[in-house]
Amino acid sequence: MAALLAAYTPDPMLLAGLLLVAGFFVTHFGFGDSPVRRFLSQFGFFVGFTTLLLIAGVNPSDPTPTTAHSIRYVLTGVFKIVWWLAAASLLTGFFRAALVFKRQPRETRFLQDLIAGAIYIGAVLAIIANVFNMPVSGLLAASGVIAIVLGLALQSTLGDVFSGVVLNLAKPYHPGDWITLDGGLQGRVVETNWRATQLLTLDNDLAIVPNSVIAKARIVNASTQIRAHGVTIAVRLDPGVAPGRGRAMLAMALLNSNRILRIPPPQVTVQSLDATALECEVRFFVTSIEQGNEAKSELFDMIFRHAAAAGIRLAAPASSSIMLPEQAARPDNSETPRLLLEHLPIFAPLSAAERVALAQGMKQRTYAAGDVLVAQGTIAHALFILASGVLSAYQGVGTKATEVLRLAPGDCFGQASILTGAATGFEVRAVTAAVVYEIAKADIAPILKERPAIAQELGQILARREAAGEARMEQDAEPDLPSDRLAARLAERVRSFFGLL
Repeated sequence: MAALLAAYTPDPMLLAGLLLVAGFFVTHFGFGDSPVRRFLSQFGFFVGFTTLLLIAGVNPSDPTPTTAHSIRYVLTGVFKIVWWLAAASLLTGFFRAALVFKRQPRETRFLQDLIAGAIYIGAVLAIIANVFNMPVSGLLAASGVIAIVLGLALQSTLGDVFSGVVLNLAKPYHPGDWITLDGGLQGRVVETNWRATQLLTLDNDLAIVPNSVIAKARIVNASTQIRAHGVTIAVRLDPGVAPGRGRAMLAMALLNSNRILRIPPPQVTVQSLDATALECEVRFFVTSIEQGNEAKSELFDMIFRHAAAAGIRLAAPASSSIMLPEQAARPDNSETPRLLLEHLPIFAPLSAAERVALAQGMKQRTYAAGDVLVAQGTIAHALFILASGVLSAYQGVGTKATEVLRLAPGDCFGQASILTGAATGFEVRAVTAAVVYEIAKADIAPILKERPAIAQELGQILARREAAGEARMEQDAEPDLPSDRLAARLAERVRSFFGLL
């Protein structure tokens, strides 16, 4: 009976071959969408394959005996080669998974390739020694000579490769960091591979810089743990302006910016004063380098507004020979309301005579720092136009109120309240001493009654402000309407509020 069972017991080598074929199809076609399950399946089949080889008396780490039958000798060699390659594949997959789970995949791409190359080189050497029973020392000596020849021929490429190894070990930057190289090239690191580092520039172009160039260059990493990138601009003011007054105006412009960080605090420094200009350096911080250009554009706009409100002129560039004309007399306060109306888009549909008539009814109000101009949830009694100073809009209740916007000279708020009767969704406070002009509903009503078509234009302007997200200071009952329907709805509300229907 035992002899009969032994006769029908399948050969472990045959079972190992069948298991190898089954494992290939299962792992490649059964778990294609699940890398974890595919890895676990490969590991299970590898353990079973190893067990069957050991049962058959085949040890992958021992040299293959040449006295065995020719067919079994070939099968043993093939199975050993497959075992070493499978072991290398599993070990490489394990290290890749460990590095990916520990860090970002792009960050460790170079290290993954380096480890995988070392593992497969070790597997090939093991195959040469244990399968083909060849001495590895002679092969290594011959490969050393070949490596010298290839090294001389590929000196530039090998320089990039070894520089990439150094950069990956030193880690002066990581994928996602903004770096600046010698020559002014700057961009976000996308990936570092064997030969080069890929940078995505501000122009959205992909710059491929060889690793050997980066290793020799001075690198400025603008992405730090503090997440604060410094930006410096120079401002030249009229030399007749007192330095203290010029610094105060620039500090107020910084206080008015919505895109810069408050910590670290921005700084204004007087660099020089001569007969041509008062030159100041303005330094501020943003969260990332890509926000620097937008913050500079906004700050230049704030400087222009506050300089105009304070009656301070800008000076000509230092390299320019152009002489600015003598400064004209500053308009008196009676002209300020008309000038403010001319720069507001909401009053663009009005004629010059209508703006002059409206300006005559505007009332000037002065507020101290900390005063509340409009409370959240109330209907503003007038349209407010900021002439000088800084205002801030808060949303929330009590200590949970959050600042969402800062208003500069020339900005207005409360237009939806006096045009449609909507309640304000924000509380407006004075950050500094501020001068504000008010326009009451009673001052706008005569103009709308004489020209009802203006209501449609005002509705379109309010809809554009809503669509652009510009200083949304009022609650809107229907914010999700399309722009054309929203404009028509707002125009209807304007006519209804003023009794024009």
